[in-house]
Amino acid sequence: MILMGLAAGYWIWRFFPAYFDGWSVDHLLKEAASATYKLNRLHEPERLEQLPALVDKTRADIIKQANVTDPDLSVNLDVEGDNVAVSADYHVVVTHPLTTRTTTLHFHKSESADIKKVNWE
Repeated sequence: MILMGLAAGYWIWRFFPAYFDGWSVDHLLKEAASATYKLNRLHEPERLEQLPALVDKTRADIIKQANVTDPDLSVNLDVEGDNVAVSADYHVVVTHPLTTRTTTLHFHKSESADIKKVNWE
């Protein structure tokens, strides 16, 4: 029982921060998906400029607010009809104390939203 308690404590100490930052990534992806609703209403030349800017802003926010330090972080935005999907792929390297071992966690986070025009009438 003590061994299980120590293992759980070690997991919380070393791995939980990476999963907690993943929740921040989820939140930022939801914001990006919601912002796409407004951008989808723009005319084509301006829309093509703003959507990549939104992806770049989302990537910068993930690095800054979610503490993701992976240089290979990729953020993708896919608009298909009335739906948008925003995803992020990144790795987190967890180092273990007193050894040279590391564990690499791969995260694939995605959020989607309905961007169909709302008719309030």
